[in-house]
Amino acid sequence: MLVNESSTYSPSALLDDWVLSGRPAGGDETRTFILDPLPFQVGRKPGLSLMLPGNTVSGLHAEFFQRGSALCLRDLGSTNGTFVNGDRLGDVTELHDNDMIQFADLPFRLTRSPGANLSHTRRKDACDQALAIVQFDQLLTGNSIIPHYQPIVDLASGQVIAYEVLARSRLIGLETPNFMFSAAAQLGLSTKLSEQLRRTGVEHSHQLGDLPHLFLNTHPCELDTGTLLLSCEELRRMAPRQPITIEMHEASMTNLDDMISLRKGLEQFDITLAFDDFGAGQGRIAELAAVHPNYVKFDRCMIHDLHNADAARRRVVAMLVQMILEVGIIPLAECVENAAEAQACIEAGFVLSQGYLHGKPQPASHYLELARFERARAELKRTQAMNVIESVDPVSNSCSSCPSDVP
Repeated sequence: MLVNESSTYSPSALLDDWVLSGRPAGGDETRTFILDPLPFQVGRKPGLSLMLPGNTVSGLHAEFFQRGSALCLRDLGSTNGTFVNGDRLGDVTELHDNDMIQFADLPFRLTRSPGANLSHTRRKDACDQALAIVQFDQLLTGNSIIPHYQPIVDLASGQVIAYEVLARSRLIGLETPNFMFSAAAQLGLSTKLSEQLRRTGVEHSHQLGDLPHLFLNTHPCELDTGTLLLSCEELRRMAPRQPITIEMHEASMTNLDDMISLRKGLEQFDITLAFDDFGAGQGRIAELAAVHPNYVKFDRCMIHDLHNADAARRRVVAMLVQMILEVGIIPLAECVENAAEAQACIEAGFVLSQGYLHGKPQPASHYLELARFERARAELKRTQAMNVIESVDPVSNSCSSCPSDVP
């Protein structure tokens, strides 16, 4: 080992666990490695801390070591180089959280987990977190996002009038929006992720039928950065005639002027606005009247078990619904799980409904298969009806397969 005074290791001096995550074999399997103990050597030669089998990697390629309280990296004379955030390493460099490190053509993500003497469980959490982060780029560049669509129905007719787009992923540790945005926040990419989820939702929606009405979610940070309208303009270019509604969480309504400007900006692109999770926060009716979104989605806390609620609670919900209707906004009940809740929502005055009663979020392929099944069933019924018609004797107007009434 190439160890000198600058790379001596004192376990008590390093206050973090550093985790390297990537695909050492260059395949689909992502693995994580805790850089412990230091120095931590990387190369093709057996017996190193991290052995990389690729032919582009040198036998003794690079070395992680501690200098003071910092984690550093040096190239050990490799043929194809060591890169940090895309720059080839010429000398020793100090590393930082979320650095991208590349040994020849094999990329890895470096992350840190605060706290010395971590337990096995804490170490596993750090590895899981790093695994999610190193795969995050695939959400923005690959085909790993699988949009799911949940029906929104008209309570009076029971007809599906729109779908909310909900994100899922096939990547381990990034399966749900909570996991995705947790990783995005660490990388400062929440806005880019939110924009990508909307684009993908629109791109896949053609499988649901002819230009379905989509309710697309946003991230609170988008209102602060002012990029939301630019993203909506892009969506309108992608889908010039598709009905689109942008959902904003009620908690995002911190600046009334900004929200009014957003609504007016959306109108220019023929995009409607919905406030989500109404009732979970302050439920500010006056601000709603000023901004005047097209839809208000009532939070689950106001809908759950509404049919079993006492008369006072049901009156309060009905009063809120009535106030929403009086200012020209469409009220939507979220998380409706059974027919009794749906009936209570009808009695309260709700116009639209969404929840497991009407359907769970499903990928577009589910609705495509459902449409094929319905077409096949309709064709079968049509064929059966034609067979019955053809079997009727045109003279006697009786079925030739039935016994005659005349002996």
